Amino acid sequence: MNARYHELVPKIKQFAFKVAWFAVIALSIPGVAGAAGFNQYIGFGDSDLDSGYFRYSPINYDGLDSLIAAAVATGDTGACVANGVMNSTILAGKFGLTAAPVGAPGGGTNYANSGATTAINAQLFPGNVSTIQQIQNYLASVSGSADPNALYVIQSGLNDLIYSGPIPLQTYLSNSASALASEVVLLQAAGARTIMVPNSYNSAILAGLGGDIDPGNTAAYATSVAYFSLRWANLQAAGVSFIPADLDSVFRYVVHNPALFGFTVSSVLTVNAPAYNNPYPYNIALFAFPLTPAQQQSFLFVDDVGHLTTAGQTIEADYEYGLLTAPSEISLVVENAVKSGLTRAATVQGQIDLSRQSRGPKGINVWASTGGEWQSIDNWSGFQDDPGVRFGGTVGMDYQTQSGVILGAAFSADGQMQNFSTGGRFDQTDEAPSLYAAYKTGPVWGDVMATYDPFQDKIDRQVPLGILTDDNNANTGGYSLALALRGGGDYKLGQITTGPVAGVVLQQVHLDGFTETGASHVTALSFDSQIRDSFVSQIGWRVLVDMGSWQPFAEVEWNHEWADRNNTVTASLVSVAAPSYTMDAAPVAFNWATASVGTSYKLNSRVTLRGAFLSTFLDPQVRSYGGELGLNVSF
Repeated sequence: MNARYHELVPKIKQFAFKVAWFAVIALSIPGVAGAAGFNQYIGFGDSDLDSGYFRYSPINYDGLDSLIAAAVATGDTGACVANGVMNSTILAGKFGLTAAPVGAPGGGTNYANSGATTAINAQLFPGNVSTIQQIQNYLASVSGSADPNALYVIQSGLNDLIYSGPIPLQTYLSNSASALASEVVLLQAAGARTIMVPNSYNSAILAGLGGDIDPGNTAAYATSVAYFSLRWANLQAAGVSFIPADLDSVFRYVVHNPALFGFTVSSVLTVNAPAYNNPYPYNIALFAFPLTPAQQQSFLFVDDVGHLTTAGQTIEADYEYGLLTAPSEISLVVENAVKSGLTRAATVQGQIDLSRQSRGPKGINVWASTGGEWQSIDNWSGFQDDPGVRFGGTVGMDYQTQSGVILGAAFSADGQMQNFSTGGRFDQTDEAPSLYAAYKTGPVWGDVMATYDPFQDKIDRQVPLGILTDDNNANTGGYSLALALRGGGDYKLGQITTGPVAGVVLQQVHLDGFTETGASHVTALSFDSQIRDSFVSQIGWRVLVDMGSWQPFAEVEWNHEWADRNNTVTASLVSVAAPSYTMDAAPVAFNWATASVGTSYKLNSRVTLRGAFLSTFLDPQVRSYGGELGLNVSF
């Protein structure tokens, strides 16, 4: 035995060194692809986005600076929400960011200012900075290099609609839309990747009792719809990738269904806004007396100009958050399919090991395995995760030829129930047939497995809109193709069998495109099909102790994903005709470790039981642990 021991140890050490060196190479690669979500909120626009610009910068008009200071002293924010909270502040906060106005102590990134128009001329106040000039000022401040990981929101245009200058209104609006597109092209060329461009909510501002457009406002509303559609069309024609936010449809639904949002049929009208009867200029939200907390929640508007209360601002921010996070949220469906494929491969490979250990006179083994797993895939900061459970089972049968080759087939049926961390869930079921082969000569062994896995998904994506939770549902499906190869060496040292293990698991997951349906229709989206490639290498070590009927074992592997991890998801609005938009999918880890610890127990010469505890660790994106029980019978 000592001679055999001294012969094997150098070989084991040599192989272990190669495995360790390969692991060092994999570990030297960063852990997660792409950026960690958004790192800045940068706003451009007017009072619909302004978070307090004139609190720190002069308005230079008719003594209004002193009125703003007085309003701030009574509790107002210096923004057109009186003492409420702006949508820009709420949306930024959902990602752990701030939307402080430019000029604020310590610096700010929100350039929007109340009264601003899109074009460089025709401002309402001398202190205004147009939306185009705001973008130019930002680019100058960063020396022409925009932050690629920032969230950019461009919300302006309502002040354009009240232009009364020397040129016709339609010409002015057309020029403004063209000028904006030209400037946003430069912003995108400078590095901006995520640009949101909302339309207006004039559907609510111009509504009468009951929610329909007041007959006297029909022409004005038609002009508004045409103008904001033109802005989107010009951006698309210029090659700008942007996220269209359909506030018009959202707030049309609000004024038609006020009770769902805590309002009444009269409290959603601008003419009933709390500041409406104040003397000028206190009837304008920028200078208005503070509202009571109840007024900020039970009225839609602060003033008759159309500035939203905190309740309205929250609805807007919630809707925009849903648009920004939905693509990565849906990508979690595909990621879970990838993780299921890895788990399935490990299950079959574990049963192959049992079939090798116990082979009956007919050379046939029949086996079954069942188990469950808790798993959560962590998304970007501020985006949805998906904690949940996976459960299922696999049955298989294999035959060993006279030459020692094992040929087998297996069938797996699995189910997952994953909960989105902000509400909603998806259920995934799959039925996967597999074929496998294995061979061992001396201490060296290897196996190969091919799987076709059709799966079905039932998705419930929830979008908060203030106090309302809007449910969007869809049924879709897809399939995955997988090829797993694994090999290693088993070296006996007395009762201990140990050695290295290495392999690869190649997968391609296809998820069909689908369109959501929901009660409101306004937050529903349509998603394009997705394809996710995965090429995971695995290197590790395993050990088994022969204790007679009991054979405890342990295996640890280091995994590395070699496929492209910069995946994206494309979505489209259902509520209105608009360009589709593309966002990053959930991040994918480069490196992680897996471990299994368990034992097999030989009931008799032909029946073996197997139990194992499985865990994923050192993974910045996935946390999982679970267990499985198996039975293997030889004939």
